[in-house]
Amino acid sequence: MSRHLLARCWLPILVLVTAQLGAAAGKVEGTFVVGGTDASLKFVRAVRTKLDDKGKTGYAILLSARAATGDILQWQTGEPKERGSFIFLMLEQNGAVWVAELGHASAKSGRFGVVTEVSTSGFRVQGDQLTMTVRTNGEQEFTGDRYNINLKVEGTIEP
Repeated sequence: MSRHLLARCWLPILVLVTAQLGAAAGKVEGTFVVGGTDASLKFVRAVRTKLDDKGKTGYAILLSARAATGDILQWQTGEPKERGSFIFLMLEQNGAVWVAELGHASAKSGRFGVVTEVSTSGFRVQGDQLTMTVRTNGEQEFTGDRYNINLKVEGTIEP
């Protein structure tokens, strides 16, 4: 196979991979601490999604310590021992928390769901860019795990 032909075969793949990496670009700054250990969340992925059977729409957002591939909705029931630490959120159009699943490698309970303990502020979607702060009101407790969240998030909503 000639180099020219080989280059033509790989170019579409390279463009697709570059587009996927760009789509998943984002930034997470701050802490998600359980039992004194920070989860070191670094990655953000976001998609528009249906929230209920009545057609209510919003956003699914995954903040994770490891890069995530595939359908992020599967993380809602993920286990941190398999996937690493994460926060999976489903938010209404205005940024109100619909679902919050927290998975931390140091948590006794592994993954746990909370709603009223987690809030967003400064939620903004402009085009396909999303920004917000995710936090708890100080330290919280769930089944013996003490946790605290204070994260600033910027991400691109995937198509």
